[in-house]
Amino acid sequence: MNKKSPAPSTKPVIFFDVETNGLSRNSSVLSITAIKALFNGKDVDTIEEIFTRFYYRNPGETKNPEALAVNGLTDAVIRKNRGNAQYAEHFIRDADFETLCTGVNHYVGHNISFDRQFVFFSLKHCFCTMKENLAIIKLPRHGGGLKYPRLSETAAYYGLAPENDKLHGSEYDTRLTYEIFRKMMDGDQTKPRVHEFLHRR
Repeated sequence: MNKKSPAPSTKPVIFFDVETNGLSRNSSVLSITAIKALFNGKDVDTIEEIFTRFYYRNPGETKNPEALAVNGLTDAVIRKNRGNAQYAEHFIRDADFETLCTGVNHYVGHNISFDRQFVFFSLKHCFCTMKENLAIIKLPRHGGGLKYPRLSETAAYYGLAPENDKLHGSEYDTRLTYEIFRKMMDGDQTKPRVHEFLHRR
């Protein structure tokens, strides 16, 4: 009698991005998208859940014209994207993202040090596709040294074709970060670092 091979164990990994009403830690989160994928020891090609929500500015917070010029998240756009949603109107009052992250120890984002400051709980292991590619892509900075690559520059380096009109939307940016990370899993220079991150306990 042949015994079945045990199913490989999987590990959840969350890729996420936030769009905000400014750069300050106290700025409102206007939208968030998270892709919860499963690492099976080789890839993260199984997506378990996609979480996307839109929120209004916190009560009393004024519009930030510079932020809105980038992400386009006016009240009207947020209202349209929310539709008949029953979740909280403000991110600070929505516990569902924390619920999604229950049991997850690994998080990936492009400039994740910015995004994580808006999350009201600790993230155990973080991987930044921006910082990790600084010495890989090697883009010169005006005045000398290297500059951190933008999401679009990182995507282009890995053979992806970013759609400029969709950038700075949490849904698109999260998906692009996910695809970049998958490319990095097979890169000669990046594979060891990616797998070291994924095997942390």
